[in-house]
Amino acid sequence: MCRIDIKTDGDIETLMNEFYGFHDSCIVSLSYQSGNFVDKKLSMGCGGSESHTLLMRVDSQFGKRLELLFSGVRKCCFTGFRDNYFCNLYDATLEFRTDLLGKTRDDRLIVWADCSGFDPTVYQERYPLNNGYEVTYIIAEKLSYRFLDGGVNNEKNLSDST
Repeated sequence: MCRIDIKTDGDIETLMNEFYGFHDSCIVSLSYQSGNFVDKKLSMGCGGSESHTLLMRVDSQFGKRLELLFSGVRKCCFTGFRDNYFCNLYDATLEFRTDLLGKTRDDRLIVWADCSGFDPTVYQERYPLNNGYEVTYIIAEKLSYRFLDGGVNNEKNLSDST
């Protein structure tokens, strides 16, 4: 299935509606690639912003499996296991922001977070492993998505990363 690019607020609204606002879903996997490398001459190579990608798979109790591909990843903060908390998502933030790179730049970035109302300009992680709620979030230049055929009942989707 082809990926759909998120380019407008309408595209965001469509995705949020199709995936029920991420209600009753969970992050299944994350895979990050920087595009950086060391070549045969042991020289360091650095990829451009577009080579920094994060592939995230999310399952929903409504039977859908979603794959999000973030490119131009600027920041990613992932919260894994937490004592006394479930891993399910109740809602999410997905929005464009133009105020994240300073007052003299208006680059449009996309922000996804595992809670509603997330604002990256005021969020601070106070205690890295406290038992309070910490936010998983991604800030990137672009986002595309696709629903994987067969939904959560199709085991093929678990190992198919293309």
